[in-house]
Amino acid sequence: MLEEPQLNGRLASLLNRLTNSAGWQAREEVWEALRGPRTKPDVLITRTDGPPIALENEYAPATTLEADCLRVIGRELNPAVTGADGQVATVIAIRSPDELHQCDTGDEAQRLLESGQEIEYAAYQGDARQHNRYPQAGFIKGNIRDLVDFIRPAAEPQDIINAATQAFEYGVEDGAAAIMNYARQYETLGQRIAVELRQQWPAWPASPPAAAEEMQQERVDQNARLQTAKMTAAMLINALAYQQNLAGYSDEVEINGRKETRTIKGVGEIRKPTGLHPDDVIREWDNILSVNYWPIFHIARKLLRIIPPIPASRILNMLEERANAIQVAIRQNDVAGTVFQRLITDRQTLATYYTRPESTVLTAYLAIPDNLDWADPETLKNYRIADYACGSGGLVLAAYQRARELHRNHGGNPESVHGYMMENSLTACDIMPAAVHLTSSLLSSVSPRELYNGTRNVLYPYGGTGETDSRGNPIVELGSLELLDISATKFQAVLPLNEQMAMGAMEERSPIEVEMTPLSQSLVIMNPPFTTPTNHSADHAKPGNPAYAAFNTTQAEQKAMSNKAKRLSRGTVGDGYAGLGSQFSQIAHNMVKPNGHIALILPLSAMLGGSYDGGQVRSWQKLRQLLAENYNDIIIVSIAQNADKDASFSADTEMAEVLIIARRLAHSENSLRQAYFVNLQSRPADKISAQEIAKTIKKAIAELRRLGADTNLYVGDTLVGVARLERVNPREKWTTARVANLELVRAAEELGNGRLILPQRRNPVSIPIAPIGRIGQVGPVSRLFNQAFDMKSDYDSGTTWPILWNRINEQQSCMLTTPDCSGVIKEGAEDAAYQLWDRVSNLHICHECRFNSNPTCAIFTERKSAGGRSWPNFLMATPEMEKATCAWLNGTLGFISYWINS
Repeated sequence: MLEEPQLNGRLASLLNRLTNSAGWQAREEVWEALRGPRTKPDVLITRTDGPPIALENEYAPATTLEADCLRVIGRELNPAVTGADGQVATVIAIRSPDELHQCDTGDEAQRLLESGQEIEYAAYQGDARQHNRYPQAGFIKGNIRDLVDFIRPAAEPQDIINAATQAFEYGVEDGAAAIMNYARQYETLGQRIAVELRQQWPAWPASPPAAAEEMQQERVDQNARLQTAKMTAAMLINALAYQQNLAGYSDEVEINGRKETRTIKGVGEIRKPTGLHPDDVIREWDNILSVNYWPIFHIARKLLRIIPPIPASRILNMLEERANAIQVAIRQNDVAGTVFQRLITDRQTLATYYTRPESTVLTAYLAIPDNLDWADPETLKNYRIADYACGSGGLVLAAYQRARELHRNHGGNPESVHGYMMENSLTACDIMPAAVHLTSSLLSSVSPRELYNGTRNVLYPYGGTGETDSRGNPIVELGSLELLDISATKFQAVLPLNEQMAMGAMEERSPIEVEMTPLSQSLVIMNPPFTTPTNHSADHAKPGNPAYAAFNTTQAEQKAMSNKAKRLSRGTVGDGYAGLGSQFSQIAHNMVKPNGHIALILPLSAMLGGSYDGGQVRSWQKLRQLLAENYNDIIIVSIAQNADKDASFSADTEMAEVLIIARRLAHSENSLRQAYFVNLQSRPADKISAQEIAKTIKKAIAELRRLGADTNLYVGDTLVGVARLERVNPREKWTTARVANLELVRAAEELGNGRLILPQRRNPVSIPIAPIGRIGQVGPVSRLFNQAFDMKSDYDSGTTWPILWNRINEQQSCMLTTPDCSGVIKEGAEDAAYQLWDRVSNLHICHECRFNSNPTCAIFTERKSAGGRSWPNFLMATPEMEKATCAWLNGTLGFISYWINS
């Protein structure tokens, strides 16, 4: 039998091999490694990029394992023994199975571990007095590579990350306030900054606004100025922090035909007794730019040059402290990205909502396959990842990090191919210079000392070009939406056509052509804008076409952009009614290669909206048809929470969302027309839970083979959701999303087949059931009534043409109600009005039934009444049949039937 110390040695050896390029060193049984009594952890991991980690290992049943972990957590390293310092804030508890205990030698145990033998593990985080355990109960099962994956997020120093995030926010606020103050003193300062960032800086009012409208406009203008100032402060802090991370790096560059060695200085090295001066900072940034790193420092340098010297010096000295506070954390976490998306002026206009870090991890882990030959560097180099609406870069960063981890976990060194990946394999596009800047910063920070000669980070032109066509119409650009057209070879100029970013070292400013080749990407991962070209919000003062209203585009430019988008969207799933989300979904389809994956975060309406009607496919139904016919391994992840804001993967949307993962059919492969529906109980709380939930999902769906089969999802002993494999119809809605209890789905399906399943009853009850269209007729659409009648809100019992037009929840929450409008026939529309009235009814079926505000499936009016958009008519042979149908739809069985089909 194998003793624990021997197994600890094998665990340490394997951890060293699997993390050989990560700066980790695992050592077993190191006596006096910790200060104080009983100082020997089973395995100690010291790291160059973070605090130490301890592993405590015990054979099952491991009755003293927790006590061992709590004995170690919070202890300080003994530098004299370990050669390192720091506090153990994370202890990994490992419960090893009997298969390892029964091994005769360490070699035999190592072979078992290498071949995938599962162990059980959990994490303790904090210190002996105050700590958290993940999972809260039980253990996670996984192999040795899964353990390495688990250790990385478990050991993230949350206190450092939280403090850095707060410091960054405070720095942005302080810096923005200073910039706003100086912009009042220097007349053109704000406008010049706004031009560089493609943002707004409205002129200050000549006198304090007095009227209500003037005050409201000034609030809007002030917010625009503040957001632009915050962006500026954020990029300056980011550049200063990144400079600190590069301090001491040397490289040989060629200057005028002569080679020179350039060494990067940290911020502290260029600070004078009087503080930082912008000339010194710019000089050092020029030095950095002569080596590389244009995506990070070029735009920051331009912004700093715009600010006059004295204000610039004061702002730099103010921001230096904040940069120092975040520079450790940004090596491990998207701190700048977490804050950045809060700073975009056109948030509602562009609907560019920030993807939560835990959501990016969940998406990346589900989308990237584990079964590629990740040990081969060529696999990583050829794994092409793209986000055509990248925002702060969180999704493309998470995907890149996951691919790197898979390569490292199979013995590879991802640092050696970082430059190649930056130049050839990672595509990130946006219409905001600051977004491309930050995405470039995040991707570069993965291996900050590895150089590259170019990127595929593209700032797309957006809006009017200032030119007109032969008819006098504005010539416009649509950003990434240009990729809707794949009929021609697509080349895109990377920054710096406008000198926002230069790609080469040594200030080469020639634009670089980036080929956007259809069917070329291994993974297209996006949380695209959701905006629709119609204005349904309460604020009708906003521009007429919100989808194209960013950057102060004129009404004429918005119209030209809309017309161009419609032209490019012909024959695609892009639908003006479904909004930009459907158009970006088409772009993902255009660009992903056969056997590659798409990963999209979309509104829940992507599953429940749209329709198939008489051969016409409308709105989101087009996307579902595309998925069903062109993809396999479809995973639909939703969150079964009551409140929409709690069912979202993004921050701030207040909208229920779904995560769609799908693999495009390989050549000659047929669609199975099935999907795995994964309904989580709640959104992952953090990155480690997101990662482990994703792994649980993958394991569970690998075992779901039979259509209609389902399973519960557990992390440790905690139930986190349910999963179900079912047939999907390209012409129907996919209604299983966001359902917490799959028993309801099964019952609804059986009811649709005429069988009622009841608890504690062996055989189902037979119920004759049919589609409602067989026993009645849907009435006219509301626009026909609009064409024939003028609506008056003065209904009474003597009204000649009663109409149930509006949604009035208070009086429509029971089955019997009264109309709310009267109709007056428009001049010349008499024949149309009488023809329409032949199709009205007493029965009205709810168009958008909801559990909260519109809970009635159907209502009945004592008089025949025309139905509006909310309450369309349903005409049956007799009023008695209409009454019976109204009662059925508002009963339990009818309500379930309505829900599962609509």
